[in-house]
Parts: sequence; C-alpha cells; structure tokens
Amino acid sequence: MSNWPLVAGNMAVVALFVLLWSRSNYWLKTVPRLYRAPLFAAIIGLGAIASMSMAVESRPGVFADLRIALLTVVALFGGWPAALITALIAGSYRLMMGGLGTGAGVIAVGLASASGLLVNLLVGTSTFRLWHIVAAALIAAMATSVGLLALPITDLPMSERIWFAAINLVATVVAGLVYLRAWHLSAERELLAAALTHAPDYAFVKDLHGKFAAANEAAARLFGVAGPDQLIGRDNFDVEPFERAQAQLDGEATIMASGEPQLELEEQLTDADGTQRWYATTKVPLHDIGGRIIGLAGVSRDITETRLLQQEVLQSRDTLSYALAEMTGGLAMYDSEGRLVFCNEQYRDGFPLTGALRQPGAHYRDILQAVIDTGEQPRAPTEGKAAAAWIADRYANLQRESEDEIYLSNDRWMQVRTRPTSNGTTMVVAIDVTRFKQAEQELHTTTDHLKHLVRTDALTGLLNRRAFDDAIDAEIRRTSRAGTPLSLLIVDVDRFKDYNDHYGHLAGDEALRQVSQLLKNSLKRPADVVARFGGEEFTAILPDTDEDGAYLVAESFRRALAEAHLSHANSDKGYITVSVGVATYMADTAARSALDLIETADGALYSAKAAGRDRVFGTRVTDARRLRTTA
Repeated sequence: MSNWPLVAGNMAVVALFVLLWSRSNYWLKTVPRLYRAPLFAAIIGLGAIASMSMAVESRPGVFADLRIALLTVVALFGGWPAALITALIAGSYRLMMGGLGTGAGVIAVGLASASGLLVNLLVGTSTFRLWHIVAAALIAAMATSVGLLALPITDLPMSERIWFAAINLVATVVAGLVYLRAWHLSAERELLAAALTHAPDYAFVKDLHGKFAAANEAAARLFGVAGPDQLIGRDNFDVEPFERAQAQLDGEATIMASGEPQLELEEQLTDADGTQRWYATTKVPLHDIGGRIIGLAGVSRDITETRLLQQEVLQSRDTLSYALAEMTGGLAMYDSEGRLVFCNEQYRDGFPLTGALRQPGAHYRDILQAVIDTGEQPRAPTEGKAAAAWIADRYANLQRESEDEIYLSNDRWMQVRTRPTSNGTTMVVAIDVTRFKQAEQELHTTTDHLKHLVRTDALTGLLNRRAFDDAIDAEIRRTSRAGTPLSLLIVDVDRFKDYNDHYGHLAGDEALRQVSQLLKNSLKRPADVVARFGGEEFTAILPDTDEDGAYLVAESFRRALAEAHLSHANSDKGYITVSVGVATYMADTAARSALDLIETADGALYSAKAAGRDRVFGTRVTDARRLRTTA
C-alpha cells in the first residue's frame, strides 16, 4: 500500500465527521434523545460513505478504507440503534461499489459495528474511558482481520492484512478520543450554561458593541423580558429608557477601553414592575487568548435589604441620641467667659473623677486640666505642648457647635454636644452612649461574623468557593510582584458517589469533614490556604512553594489519608482514597492566570484519576501555558 495521500485523506474524513457530530451535538441538545441516535448514525453513515469513496484499491476489486473506525465509534457511543442504522447505510453503499471484496467488505461492516456495540453493552451506564475506546478498537481490528478471510483472494499477504488492521486500529482510537474529548467539552459547557442560567445574581455577557451575548433568568427578570433568549443580540436601548441605556453603554465602553473592571458599583434601578431597588454591580472586561478585549461580563446583586438595614441603623442612632438628650442626659450651661453657670446631677454623675469639680463658678479650662491630671480621659495627652493644645481645642468648642465622643476611665462613653446661644452662653449636653457603642461594636462583630459565614463552607468549616476565588486572585497578584513560585492542589475523593450510595449522605458528610481536616493538617505554613472547591473536591493554595514542595505536601496528605484508613467498601483498596492534581507557577514565570492555574491543576487531577486514582500528578505552568507534566 503506497498511496499514502489517500490514506491521509481517509483519516481526515474520519476525524472530520466525528468532530462535526461532536461539535453539533451541543447545538442539537434540544432535539429529543430518541431522535439524536438516528441522527448521529446518519451523519457518521455519510462519513463511512465518504471514507469508502476515497478508498485505496490495493488490488482489483479489493478496497481499503477507514470505515471500520467510524462504524466502531458510532456503535460504541451511540448504542444498538445507531449501530444498526450506520451498518445498513455503509453496507448498502459497499454493495453498490461491488468488486471482488464486496462480501468481505459487508462482513467487515457488521463485525466493526458488533465490536463497538459489544463494548457499549459492557460499559453500560458508566462513563466512557480511554481504555474502552482502545478495547473496542482492538476487538474491531481483530474481528475485521478475521473478516478478510472471506476475500476470494487466497494470496493476500499477511503484511497487508496487518497493515489494514493497524491503520483501522489507529483511526478508531483517534476518532474515539476526538469524540470523547468533544463530549467532555460539551458536558462542561452545559454545566457552565446551567450555572449561569440558575445563578441567583443577575449575570450577563456582552460583546464589543454592547449587545447581550449571554444572560441568565435573573437578568431576564430584571430587564422585564420573558427569558434570556429574548436578550441575546439586543442592547440596553431595547430594554431600558434611553438615558439609562446610554449611561450604561458609555460606562461599559470606558471599561473595555481602559481594561479596568468596575467593582461593586451601587446604583438604584426601577424594576419592570416599577419597584425601586438597589443593586451592587461588578463588570469586568473579557480577553481572548491573545489578550485582546472581546467583550464584558457583569454581575449585579440585589442589596436593597442591606441598604434598608443601613438606613434603619442610622435612624435608630439619631432616635437614641435624641431620647438620651431629652430624658436622661446631663445638661450644663457655660457663660461667655467659660464659667459653669448650671448643671444637673446627671451631668456631674457622668464624669467619675471630675464630677465634684463641676460646680457653678468653675472655669472650663480648670475642669479640662483636672481631666488630664486625674486621667479621667485615658486618650487625652498628659504632658507639654500636646496637653496645652488639647485643652485649647476643647475650650474652643464652647464657642462653636460641636459633637464629640469621649472615652472615660471607668470604661464608659459620653457623647458631648455643645451649642452656643444668641446671648453668648453655651449649652452642653452630655449623654452616656456606652450601650450604643457596645451595640455598635456588636453590630461590627455580627457583620464580621456574617462575612465569615459568607466565606466559609458550612459542612467542613473551610473556605468556600467564593473565598477561594478571592484568595487565588490575591496570591496570583502577590507572587507575580514578588517573583516567587505558587502552587495549587485540587483534591477529589475517589468514588465518593459510591460511598454515599453505600453509607448514606450523613456518613458522606462526616467523611468529607474528616478528609478536609486531614488536608488542613497537612498544610504546615500559616500562608497556605485550604478550601472546599465543590462537592467532594477540595483545593489548597501553596504560596512560595515550588513543584517539588507542592508534590511533597500532596503526597503527605495522601499518605495521611491512607493511614487514617477511613472505610470505603466500594473502593478498590477498601478505604477512602483521593486523587490529587498539582499545578505550579515557578518563580521565573511572569504572566500568571488564576483560571489557567486551576485548569492546569484540574487537568493533572483528571490524569491522576485516569491513571488509576489514589495518586498525585503534577504540572508546571509557564506564561499561562502548560510546560511539562510530572507524576
């Protein structure tokens, strides 16, 4: 067989038709599953015809082509309906071609379809793996080699038979890998599309011209349309008033021109039903692989309840201050020369160390000096020019309207208000606001706690995905500036679905907590960050750690989990194991990307699981591209 251009063309036909179906499969997802298999078979059947049309004629009436690869792949992934339809299409065309090898050709069609269908039945509902493709290819190669015995030519050299089987074996594996990879990409795309569609925040993507390229259900409700599809291809002028739309597009044009994101911009909008609500909007420019800006992504959160709460807090503070001033506050009056004219008992009781001095006739400067001498206000300066300046500043307050909060030595807070009157006297109101300050502190504490809850995974106590995203972005920036390495681990608990099915979800939750604690204990440095990535996946950020150090950390965790020997009846080893993907930016890597680091670690994880699980695979990344892989 010397006609290699035709062989190469045949290989291209196989790859083209497999890739054509794989790519179109995502866009045909709305077609009912019942009809997708026949459609799959019809397309690949046309590919088999194309392959036979470009067949290499090894001798009169005997044709060699790569239809076996297409027939095996369609039977493997499409099942018996697709296998039957494709076999009928290819077999019919081979009969039309005629020649000495017609009978053997038709038999080869049937054997190839049967080979792929056999592996399909053995796989069942499991996920297809590389070895499934290889097994189907081997069976098909051997089966079709046997089918060559049906040729009426008895002197067909063994080398020619082996060549025919080998080229079809390679073509079947290549076609299967192309289909499998495209299928995985399609599944990931559907997952991302579902996440966008059902996200609670208002999310959208726009092209360079300000037209919506993607949106979710929440965004559709915000703009008052029936669904996300009605936003695609339209701009803000189609769904908002002209002035509002123009302002939005001008702002987005500035973002895309400068490349600088807009973060947490708070604005008040009117919903489709006329309700006024507050939103915090973040918009970031999108770049292609070459770094060019190709659009913009935006996310808006409804913060109406938060704004209302803030307003209520401010109103409560004003109301509290007024009530204290009118009902329980201390009251004093000073004349134009700064001498105390009048004060009530609440005023004297409010100052534990200088209350006795606050009597009618006392000068305000003398009172302030006593405050310093007795240490009644711990935060006041006590010596030299600083003390003199402090007294002068406080005394000047008698001549102007002011409001101060002062901390006293008895751990109390007083709010002191001064208000000059038209006759030259000054009224001073002193209110004990200790409870308010404590409430304010508790509010800050509660806010901090809520922030902590927002960033924490409820099950494991680790950081959640949102907190992880913030942390990895921060470390990417820091290590880029510092020129230090950065490593990332992505950990996946092996066969965790089987664990849940066997032990139940409550036991599964406890197992995840134990695994997360072991992972956390394996990180030795304070700067290391461990988070729950989602489901049974965890991740660890290792700043200033090269690939060797990251591998040691991952392997240490894997061994610690093995020593813990957490029972897993459906695991190959009888206990819970993990697969770990490691990705590293070395110190000399300038351009860094959190997304690329995550994808690289995820790819290493996939390799670890594909290699048999319970192992660590590592990948080094340079200039946001993969450089080499180690295991």
